[in-house]
Amino acid sequence: MIRLRGNMDRPEVTRRIIELLDKQNEKGLKKYGTTIDQVSDMAYDWKLMALEEAADLIQYLQKEVIRLERLLNPI
Repeated sequence: MIRLRGNMDRPEVTRRIIELLDKQNEKGLKKYGTTIDQVSDMAYDWKLMALEEAADLIQYLQKEVIRLERLLNPI
C-alpha cells in the first residue's frame, strides 16, 4: 500500500492513475526507446499531439456512453 504524508493511504482512484501512468511510460519506453522527459522539446508539436489525444478521448468516452446506454436500455 502506498502511503501519503501523515501515513494516509492513497485513494484507489489515485493508485489506479499512477499504475496507468507507469504502464504508459513502460509502453512508450518499449515503443520509442526513450522516456518523454528525454525527448527534445522541439521533437513534436506537443499542442497538436495533445489535441489529437483529446479528440480520441472524446470518441472513446462517447463509445462507452453508447455501450452503457445499450446495457441499461436493451432493445
